[in-house]
Amino acid sequence: MKLSIIKELLPTLENVEFQLENGTFVPEHFHVTEVGQITKNFIDCGGIIRTEKVVNFQLWNADDFEHR
Repeated sequence: MKLSIIKELLPTLENVEFQLENGTFVPEHFHVTEVGQITKNFIDCGGIIRTEKVVNFQLWNADDFEHR
């Protein structure tokens, strides 16, 4: 999903949920601490130069301190 689509959708939502890779959901009291675009420039195994861009969300919730 593109960041521009996320920016369009956010104002229309009543609730935002993030699901982790293991299928569990981030608790409702989470806080977004960072949103960033990451650009990766690389050469693949076939010698082709590629660029990949992804958007990264960094989330924090109060339970994170319990795991330190």
